[in-house]
Amino acid sequence: MYTQFAKRYDSHYRSIKNYGEECERLAYLLEKLDPIPQNLLDVCCGTGEHARILGVEHGFLVDGIDREPNLIEIAQEKNPDSSFSIADMRRFSLTKRYDAITCLFSSIGYVETEKALGEAIESMAKHLNPSGWLIIEPWIEPEEWDPALVKSSRSVDRNSGVVIEQRRTARTEGSVSVLEIEYKIDTPDEHIVFEERHRLGLFSRDQIETALKRSGFRSRYIPKGMLPHQMHVAQLVG
Repeated sequence: MYTQFAKRYDSHYRSIKNYGEECERLAYLLEKLDPIPQNLLDVCCGTGEHARILGVEHGFLVDGIDREPNLIEIAQEKNPDSSFSIADMRRFSLTKRYDAITCLFSSIGYVETEKALGEAIESMAKHLNPSGWLIIEPWIEPEEWDPALVKSSRSVDRNSGVVIEQRRTARTEGSVSVLEIEYKIDTPDEHIVFEERHRLGLFSRDQIETALKRSGFRSRYIPKGMLPHQMHVAQLVG
């Protein structure tokens, strides 16, 4: 995912996502946990923007994994004192354990199936310290999914003159939402058009809560955890 778009990812999403406010909210939640986490792993970390802000502005030590090599390269360059690895959240193996793990921006949906959801949460559980915390920002629940939705966004980088237009259409395949995303990128030198396809499983709140329980977590559902998206906050207890 975002293979072609990786180098433009930050300039576009910084204009339509408030990373600073999201990290402020996330840091507030982390500091309310017991024990308070010091080191974090961001699963599906993208370009490491959340990691950068959580480290620089809030004092957390944040590593990350993502299965897209181009995104990991950017994240590592942005966060030279942290460790970023290419890995699949369904089955990853690191030598380090963490006080808390985050999986944000609806990335958990990319596992697609309920079986893979359980595998991913189990992998995360194995990388937590005793009584560690897992924070998941889920994708859209099945009853809220509207495949007829067409969504567009546009960003302008005034320093470089790059204009990015993103248009998203969708359909449903069984219990999976399929997003067709068209990008039009205008730079001072060229006009680029390409498409990417993203597949995200439509998991209910109960499905995620059940997977968390099976992996030894006690969880709490927060309806407006990340401005204003839902969030599952779970502690490893077994």
